[in-house]
Amino acid sequence: MPLPAHMQRQEGSPVKKNNAWEKQQQKAFTAWVNSQLRIRQLAVKDVETDLADGKMLLQLMEIIGGDKVKLPKPARGNLRIHKVQNVGHALEFLKQKQVKLVGIGAEEVVDGNLKLILGMLWTTILRFDIQDISAEGANAKDALLLWARRKCQGYENVSIDNFHMSWKDGLAFCALIHKHHPDLIDFDSLKKGDTMTNVALAMQVAEEKLGLIPMVDPEDMAVSIKPDERSVMTQVAAFYKIFASSNKGEIAAAKIATVLKTNMIHDQLIAEYEQLASDLLEWIPTTIARLNERPALGSVQACIDHLETMSAFRTEEYPQKLKEKGNLEAKHSHIQTKLRLSGRAPFMPSDGRMIEQIEEAWGGVDEANVENKRWNLQQLRTQKRCALKAESFKQKVASHTSWTDGKVEELQTDDYSGAPLGTIAALIKKLEAFESDRLARETRVHEIGTIAAELDDAAYGDAVSVNNVYAEVYQTWNDITQVTEERAVKLAEALAQAEKLEAIWLDIATRAAPLMAFLSETKSALTAPIIAESEEDVQVERTGLEEVKANLQAFDTDYSDYNALQEEADGLGGRQSPLKTRRSSVVEAGMNPYTLYSAAEIAGLHREVLGLVPEREKTLADESAQQESREALRQRWADAAKDVEQWSDAQTAKVQAIADQDTSSTLEEQVAYVKTLQTEIDTYHTETFPQLESLSKDMEEAIILDNPYTILTMDILRNKYYKLSQEMVSMISSIENQITIRDGTNITEEQMKEFRESFDHFDKDNSGALSDLEFRGCLLSLGVDIPAEAIPGNDAEFERIMMRVDPNRDSHISFAEFTAFMSEERADAETKDDFVAQFQALAGGQPYILPGQLSDLPSELQQYCLSSMPPFAGGPDGALDYNTFAEACYGSAEV
Repeated sequence: MPLPAHMQRQEGSPVKKNNAWEKQQQKAFTAWVNSQLRIRQLAVKDVETDLADGKMLLQLMEIIGGDKVKLPKPARGNLRIHKVQNVGHALEFLKQKQVKLVGIGAEEVVDGNLKLILGMLWTTILRFDIQDISAEGANAKDALLLWARRKCQGYENVSIDNFHMSWKDGLAFCALIHKHHPDLIDFDSLKKGDTMTNVALAMQVAEEKLGLIPMVDPEDMAVSIKPDERSVMTQVAAFYKIFASSNKGEIAAAKIATVLKTNMIHDQLIAEYEQLASDLLEWIPTTIARLNERPALGSVQACIDHLETMSAFRTEEYPQKLKEKGNLEAKHSHIQTKLRLSGRAPFMPSDGRMIEQIEEAWGGVDEANVENKRWNLQQLRTQKRCALKAESFKQKVASHTSWTDGKVEELQTDDYSGAPLGTIAALIKKLEAFESDRLARETRVHEIGTIAAELDDAAYGDAVSVNNVYAEVYQTWNDITQVTEERAVKLAEALAQAEKLEAIWLDIATRAAPLMAFLSETKSALTAPIIAESEEDVQVERTGLEEVKANLQAFDTDYSDYNALQEEADGLGGRQSPLKTRRSSVVEAGMNPYTLYSAAEIAGLHREVLGLVPEREKTLADESAQQESREALRQRWADAAKDVEQWSDAQTAKVQAIADQDTSSTLEEQVAYVKTLQTEIDTYHTETFPQLESLSKDMEEAIILDNPYTILTMDILRNKYYKLSQEMVSMISSIENQITIRDGTNITEEQMKEFRESFDHFDKDNSGALSDLEFRGCLLSLGVDIPAEAIPGNDAEFERIMMRVDPNRDSHISFAEFTAFMSEERADAETKDDFVAQFQALAGGQPYILPGQLSDLPSELQQYCLSSMPPFAGGPDGALDYNTFAEACYGSAEV
């Protein structure tokens, strides 16, 4: 196979070509110069001699500088000074373009210093050709090598690791051509060891089929131990420039098909969202109304029954609806993601079905639920106290009634008319003693009234009966007061006839009433029901018992004085009255006519009170044991709640680990893993939470409202589970959105991995983000057409990209931002104009399209177009208006 003309040995060439690398570079750089000069139908045979006069060099500088570059015209003369002047102008242009020329001047070029000429050309190639692939020289090699490695990936016996030995056998050059034009080379027929044939074939195809001037010599590649790196890089850069612009645009029919399928999917998703939102909005107000109901709960059991009724709502109905709300939010996010990726206007749900409106309405459910439970527990606490107060009321009424029974009749008895003076005097004193007793017991009547009022205010279930009883007590008390006053008047009239009183009996009678009242009150205190919710309450009762004991000791002194008076009266010839003599108006001779209580009565009540003390102590001990059981229940709950909290924290850590990890698994594998974890969480909830709910119910039945061992409640633990469950739903939705991004933009899994490889390659500091410079190099390595460096006035495309990817210009581009940009760049029919352009391509540039021109679409989508597109006015028969159809598809979307 003949070599290209510039690679054949020239007869007049200098003989100083001992160094293999100089020979290879001389051929390669000559070819590169000619690839630029052929724009003006110019060429050189050898850069060592043909650049000496500076004329070709000036032509080369104007070509690589662009249309706006105008250099001074070459000097007309052919003297050395003219050549030096021409070359000087060229070198000055390079310096203005910030090309570093070390140790080379115009004289070296004029004198044909090959080594310096090759160095000058290499820095020129690097600046104006290779460096276009990256941001700076140091990065250019990496970007070009990465591009070549990616294009040759999968080809047998081809491994791109460098720019010398990886290209020696020629297979890499053939693989590059075959990757982009498989019809030009039969790659499978090539042999690894046949360097001459492989390189010659690649260079021949490049020159004849691709219009590329070969820059490496097959013979040099074959005989050299290590090919020249700069020559190979120059050749590969030439391939890059040809192939980088050959893969722009997509098949118009495929883009149209994607848009139409997307429209159909959007319609289905929106219909599903509207139905879910309608169902949830129908449930919310009904549920709030149910939670706001406040039925009359007149007993402890009624409160417990109502709690049980609402338990099914909180453990079954509410979690299910919360899950439906989470699914609705995920579907809304999914719809918006798909619409945004396809360039559609954002989805606006119908009136009242906005996510914010649903969330606001849901807040009403949560508020009503909290208020319902707070009210129910308050009712339970109130009814519990009411039950205890009702029992206390019953005991106080019974005690009071036992005292008032027969008092009205007794006070109305006429036992003084015609009675002896002593008897009348005794009756007066007896009435005074009775009045003292009555006044002492008046407090009891007030206590009974206070309890009745409290029960009535608390809406106690049997409040009517309580009020009726109190009315009877109050009426009886008023009757006793009235007849007492009437008897006092009548006895006062009879008292005018009395002259003496027996002081000692009067003293005894006066002392007996307070003693009896004290013993009665003490008995009432010792038999009163114990109202305790904790051990502290029991300790308060114990303190009260100690006070009773102390009062009994003080009572012994008064009782001793009373007994001394009684003994004194007996010594004077009196006799102690039998039990309950106060109920008889007949006083036997020698008996105390004034006393209400006999010594035997007081002694009997005293013994009874002393016997009640140990009984009270036992009752308090039993109550303490019950409080200990309640304390154990609090501890059991705290331990169980702590276990669930630790489990919840562990699952939350797993979820966070999923979000933070850098994995090579596919998005589908990530979704499958998260769903497996979601199943494990739901299984744990099913197995554990019923026992926890049962323990919580035991706490409620025991009316344990405070727990010093933990602040965790059943509601808190449920919320932890609901929150964890929602995080799983959100994570699944997030990954599925990534899949949607991938699928919705025709970005394959391999392309996603390619994006990751390029991103990681330029993320030199492993910070997870790219600077402006790194981002530019990454884009260039993926074939994005932008300048290699920021040139004032000539960097509009890169500025446009940065405004999309990094609008706040913090030079911090994450992989997600990078992927979003690449997805949008490679997405199908991003805008209405793009969509119209694809139809225009199918229609051959006409403003209408005929049914037969839709044949590239799948039959399903052909029918969709035929049924959806309006006719084109003024066109041939069957012509369809694709512009109006595009307006309908994209609406008023702003892109």
